[in-house]
Amino acid sequence: MIEPAFIVLQNIQDTFYTFLQNIRIVDLLDIIIISSFLYIVLNWLRQSASRRNLFSFLVILIVYVIARLTGMYLTELLIEGLFVIILIGIIVVFQSDMRRIIDRISNWRFFDISQPDSTDISSSIITEAVAKMADQRTGALIVLKGREDWDRHVHGGIELDGKITIPLLHSIFNTSAPGHDGAVLSDGQRILKFGVHLPLSTNLYKLSRGGTRHTAALGLSEKCDALVIVVSEERGTISIARNGQIRQLESHSDLKKHLDDFWAEYYQSSATSYKQWGERRSLKTALAAGSLAFILWLSFAYPSETVYRTYAVPIEYSNLESTPYALQDTVPLEARLTLSGSEQAFRTFEPSDLVISFDLSSEEVEDLELDIDSDNINLPAGLQFFEATPPALQLKKQYFVPAEVPVKVPVSGTIAEHLQFQSAVPSPETVTVLVDTASASIDSVLTEPVDLSQIEGQTVQQKALQLEGDSFRLPEQTSPNIRVTINVRKIPS
Repeated sequence: MIEPAFIVLQNIQDTFYTFLQNIRIVDLLDIIIISSFLYIVLNWLRQSASRRNLFSFLVILIVYVIARLTGMYLTELLIEGLFVIILIGIIVVFQSDMRRIIDRISNWRFFDISQPDSTDISSSIITEAVAKMADQRTGALIVLKGREDWDRHVHGGIELDGKITIPLLHSIFNTSAPGHDGAVLSDGQRILKFGVHLPLSTNLYKLSRGGTRHTAALGLSEKCDALVIVVSEERGTISIARNGQIRQLESHSDLKKHLDDFWAEYYQSSATSYKQWGERRSLKTALAAGSLAFILWLSFAYPSETVYRTYAVPIEYSNLESTPYALQDTVPLEARLTLSGSEQAFRTFEPSDLVISFDLSSEEVEDLELDIDSDNINLPAGLQFFEATPPALQLKKQYFVPAEVPVKVPVSGTIAEHLQFQSAVPSPETVTVLVDTASASIDSVLTEPVDLSQIEGQTVQQKALQLEGDSFRLPEQTSPNIRVTINVRKIPS
């Protein structure tokens, strides 16, 4: 029993080591970005009333994932073809929700601007005023601003910009006042407007009881992150609406607690902004978003299958001139390499950057067989060498000895009729050539031919020596060009 357990543990370690080898920094960044997006979507689904309408789209997405993982290609192709239609449908059906998500992202602040510390005063004033109106059964609708913009959701109203006081709130919601049926908008310190009309919610199933005020409070809470306080004039109850949900409070102290929490979240000083930022995000939602993003990455992006691809790769030889080696005629200047790795690694790989290189100055002076392996290939990260064709290159040992041989100048073409060719004299007339005596011998060296048809008189030209094959070479720092004097004479007419 001990040996199988050890094997299982070893397999787990190998799998984990392989996983660490395959994951990249960009993969971690990929997961973080998708986790952030999923966190926003999950919060939206948790708070938005539109999540029931989104159920059909989620079913299609689940079916697509299953089809992708199980190889149901026809279903996968069909859903991919419908993605454009689905995307248009999402934009049309959830345009208001998507706008709110964009607003929420644009209003994220990691460094909050310090606000005046009046939490206790403001919340106490509002609590006392609302409690008194509830006891007197005076209807009221008070909106406290969050971070998201509310201008396009509210309409009408009268500008006030007055400090929050109990008498001012009572006077606004007095039944004889012209704006008592509307809402009061506050930034937490001052009353900005009163008599404002709020959007009405269509999710009436969330309203067990309540009239137009409750419907308006729920409607604005579905559009932005404001906190809405409602006092029912029929029942004398206090309710709060926030994040698309409305609930009736049991007591006045509950209202004070909700206001304090709201102030702590939106009107705190910047000294504790990081702490509150972490507290006001749901840890469970964040963990769910991260887990879902990791599962999606494992399903669609993790290199679970090894891919093999073959490329024609050039071969480079460095420091060949300083060695007694020569490449055989049959040695190729390129080889076919087969590499293995993940699809993701091949996706970022540029084949033109791949090269096989050998530094011959470090090799011993013997007959060589150069193996093509990962040591002489500039492999990118994430890819491994699998095989090469040919698997090795053959080099042979050559010993060169100097030989002094004459230079001969061949000619071609026909000289002009009024001229007679006499001689082509090289300078120097002899050169030193290194000869591999084991395989060849040489009695002269030819230059490039002189084209007599281009000669119009005695002239001097530069011609290159012609050394063919690997058995001959010139000594180092010896120029391959020599001067050739072409002598001609004119034929008397």
